[in-house]
Amino acid sequence: MSWIKAFCVVGGIALLSPVASAASDDASTITTCLREMEQSQKDAHACIGRVSDPCSETPEGQSTPGTVACTMRETEVWDKLLNEEYKRLLALVGAETANDVRKAQRIWLTARDADCRVPYQFYNGGTIVQILGAQCERDHTANRAILIQSWRGMAEGKE
Repeated sequence: MSWIKAFCVVGGIALLSPVASAASDDASTITTCLREMEQSQKDAHACIGRVSDPCSETPEGQSTPGTVACTMRETEVWDKLLNEEYKRLLALVGAETANDVRKAQRIWLTARDADCRVPYQFYNGGTIVQILGAQCERDHTANRAILIQSWRGMAEGKE
């Protein structure tokens, strides 16, 4: 469990809020967007927020707990995609490259967690920090998934 999820549970932010929807729909939204971006040769980063932004505009998503839940819903999709792409990449590369990818992934996890803790230093006790922390984790995870997907494309000779 990531530190932001732990914070949300401990802090009483209900991750089981009424904004929850079918994970398959969320995953389909992201994967469809990624496929469309690839086909049109557009930036996949435009897919970040495709689940959380509309969710946060619903009545349930407009509170701090609701916005955090919406953002974490999307983060879960990106995290699953990241893990799938990571496994696919490792299956395609040699031992030396696989070791470098694993090392880079460990460093990235440490950097992501440190980056996403910074806002808490500035907004100690404020509710906005919960949203900023969740968005930070979503953005870092999505960016990493897109990068790993790109590396997999390189390993397959597509890029």
